[in-house]
Amino acid sequence: MTSISMTQTFNAPQQEIFNYLSDHNNLGSVLNAQITRIKNAEGKNPNGVGSVRSIKMGIEILQETVVTFDEPNLIEYKISSNAPINYHLGRLEFSTPETGKTLLHYTIDMESKLSFADGIVGFILKTVISNGLKNLAKKYK
Repeated sequence: MTSISMTQTFNAPQQEIFNYLSDHNNLGSVLNAQITRIKNAEGKNPNGVGSVRSIKMGIEILQETVVTFDEPNLIEYKISSNAPINYHLGRLEFSTPETGKTLLHYTIDMESKLSFADGIVGFILKTVISNGLKNLAKKYK
């Protein structure tokens, strides 16, 4: 199993960053991929528990399902289809280190069906996500 961990500070209130990153349709600009919500969650927020997003790079690579949605503090998701992965849990934890700022702690625990690939996939994910979060943070300076 591989675990990756990233942190990013934003010069914006926690609720604002949570709202942006919890909206599946905004993630494409962060991850440089086509991401769309394909199933709404039941309840007031369509991006909540049970919602499903499709991630494409030309063709659909995989789908992710939100399994925890604790606004504005926590989002967890699992890969739910189309991936050579045994296990994948993404966890976005939001906190307010000081007024008007948000600290995001993003972790992913994963295990692929080809264990030798875990390190490579982990490195790629960490690089892409970290760069996307840094670019997003620049918009809030």
